[in-house]
Amino acid sequence: TEQAAAVAGGIIGGTLFFVLIGITVYLLWKKFCCLLSYEKLTSPVKTTNRNAIFQDQPTPEIQQKSTSRSRSVPFIIPPTLPVRDWINLTNEEHVQEDSDPYMIPQSGPRSSFHSLAGAYVVGTINPELYKFPEDKSETDFPEGNIGRLWFSLEYERESERLLVSLIKARKLQPPADSCSPFVKIYLLPDERSCLQSKTKRKTLNPQFDENFVFQVSSKMLLQRTLKFLVYHIDKQKKHHLLGQVIFPLKNETLTDDNRLVIWRDLEKENLEPPSEYGDIQFSLSYNDYLGRLTVVVLRARGLKLQEESHAGSVYVKVSLMNHNKLIKSKKTAAVLGSPNPVYNETFSFKTDQTELDTASLNLSVLQSIKGESKLV
Repeated sequence: TEQAAAVAGGIIGGTLFFVLIGITVYLLWKKFCCLLSYEKLTSPVKTTNRNAIFQDQPTPEIQQKSTSRSRSVPFIIPPTLPVRDWINLTNEEHVQEDSDPYMIPQSGPRSSFHSLAGAYVVGTINPELYKFPEDKSETDFPEGNIGRLWFSLEYERESERLLVSLIKARKLQPPADSCSPFVKIYLLPDERSCLQSKTKRKTLNPQFDENFVFQVSSKMLLQRTLKFLVYHIDKQKKHHLLGQVIFPLKNETLTDDNRLVIWRDLEKENLEPPSEYGDIQFSLSYNDYLGRLTVVVLRARGLKLQEESHAGSVYVKVSLMNHNKLIKSKKTAAVLGSPNPVYNETFSFKTDQTELDTASLNLSVLQSIKGESKLV
């Protein structure tokens, strides 16, 4: 009998223990569900018809904020659907009666946004907080500015390609009322070849959005300079230079995943007067593998020709010297009677790298008059 009582007591005690655990778990679950649910506000939007879409009436607080500089936008929670329009089913599901399936729109003027009956205003949104910062490069132009140019750069080391994207130009100052601009792009010191954009008709603020590619090795990249020349084409198809941008690459870090977007103000062309006898422009390069020195004679300007009629032709003589001893000479084609001749001719000289320290070049501008060559 004592053993049976002990067993019964143990069973009853265990049952009560599990019941207490179950009640505790239920209370905790109930509390957790209450924390996840949101509390519905007790101040619904005032309506004139419960089943109709209505025009919101701003509260005094919203009216006061609307008079400020930045207008706030009310943020509204959708309403709870009316209980009287629903009937209970046996499986505890709900279906809406056919008597009033839709809300009836209210006639009359409508505001910029509409609410449903029973909607609740939970706050306002300030649009000023979501505006992008203003790009001052589009608005801040210094006095005397003749235009501004936007472009981007990226360098692909594997293919050794310099990618130049011409984006846009703003506030160009053409010599006439209308403007049809285009841009020429050079990778200096090579001025023999250039890449040219399309012409934009009748605009002072052209949008180009064009991509250009220059082939240049990674070793030579930092020694090169980009040059942008912005031109205007008039009705007679003449080109007028509006300004230029000179951008050296030596201080830039260009990689595949680093696209630089840059803007620069246009500068006027350097129109310094030539020297007393004129100027000559040329470029030099040396190929270590082939052992060749390359000279490119580009042009000359401001030459003082010896006859007023300028009837004689002008050419350039290029001489390679070593220890003041003549090694080889070459000359350009002759240009007839111009004080500003353009040549764009290339000459190559075979010379060992060990001889560069003692070698020199002599460029002479000569004028041929009646079969005789005279030094200019």
